[in-house]
Amino acid sequence: MTSGPVRVAQKATPAELRERNTRLVLQSVLSGAGEVSRADIARSVGLARAVVSEIVQDLVARHLVAEGTGRPQGRGKPATPLQVDTQHYGLLMADVTPAGVRAGVGGLDGTIGPTAQATFPAGPTAGDVVDVLASLLAGLAARDGREVLAAGVAVPGIVSPEGRVTEALQLGWEGVDLAGPLSAALGHDVVLVNDATAVALSEVSHQGAPGAGVVVLHVDTGVGSAVLLDGRVHLGDRQRAGEVGHIDLGVSDRLCACGRRGCLETVAGLPAVLEGLPLERLDDVASLRPGRAPDPVPAELAALVARVDRAAEGLAALICAQVAILDVADVVVDGPVRRAGPRLLDTIEAALARRLPPSDVRRPRYSALGERAVMHGAGAAAMLHRLGVMWLQGPEGAEES
Repeated sequence: MTSGPVRVAQKATPAELRERNTRLVLQSVLSGAGEVSRADIARSVGLARAVVSEIVQDLVARHLVAEGTGRPQGRGKPATPLQVDTQHYGLLMADVTPAGVRAGVGGLDGTIGPTAQATFPAGPTAGDVVDVLASLLAGLAARDGREVLAAGVAVPGIVSPEGRVTEALQLGWEGVDLAGPLSAALGHDVVLVNDATAVALSEVSHQGAPGAGVVVLHVDTGVGSAVLLDGRVHLGDRQRAGEVGHIDLGVSDRLCACGRRGCLETVAGLPAVLEGLPLERLDDVASLRPGRAPDPVPAELAALVARVDRAAEGLAALICAQVAILDVADVVVDGPVRRAGPRLLDTIEAALARRLPPSDVRRPRYSALGERAVMHGAGAAAMLHRLGVMWLQGPEGAEES
């Protein structure tokens, strides 16, 4: 039998241990919703009380943690609750699409403050995007007034660990350095993240069980996916996990913009669904539930409903494979297509019921933050990059599904 190379465990340096422990303590504060004390943290993470107190003192000095009013605990000294300091630092966040950008400023607790939107010229270059983004984000930072910790930017494409857009078919980009020029223009660190991955990061902070598995489908001009396993986003060996828009699932024979036939985007992407109609027309589809007999509808609306249903069938084919391979029960749909409302989810669920064993069928849901999910996840990526922690806000505020 041939054995692999022997891996020798290296002892962590004091600095590495300190950094790890600091992340543990800060994450405990974020997860404690303003109710956790030094003693609570020491018990939960297994560190000595003195070590926790020293780390907390440092985090307070760095304006990352703030102390609340002491709460009574028997005869002893009141325990001082800790919370994340939301007054000093802000995180810039942006959701880039081929048409424009939605941007905002968030606090270290994940709360979104001022927001703004802007459009791009047709067929935007990286320079166009940098110019618009830099102006928009700088204006938001000035309005917010807090010191900027970092900026997170979500893009519809594959992002390398170095912050380059390796490939973005919707933007016509390949090997584009977006983070570098934007960071230079803003004067702050910039973290790039794929848009579907951003939604997955947003879901981490809003699901009731942060360690559970989630499949995210982001449906906009294209179709992307992200997978959360044990609370972590799976990116793959080449950062290409979830690039599902240009695979052939046998649901289409149409010619795709990529030059191939049968891609999922040719039936499930927003251009294929709308066929030139304004996005607002999807609102008319939301109330038309499948299996019910509505009043006669205009031919144009009936055709739109048929295209929504076909998109749902294509998405269901993808979900079947993902659920069967990964055994993930929670499926999240995000993107402007959510304006199709319950109709889209009903049709996906019905298609899953035809394709999967009954015990494997789960109703999909829309993302917890709706149209802000991508932007919020971009901010989460920036925070994870700078501080190594994630905000956790609980499942409240989820949209109807």
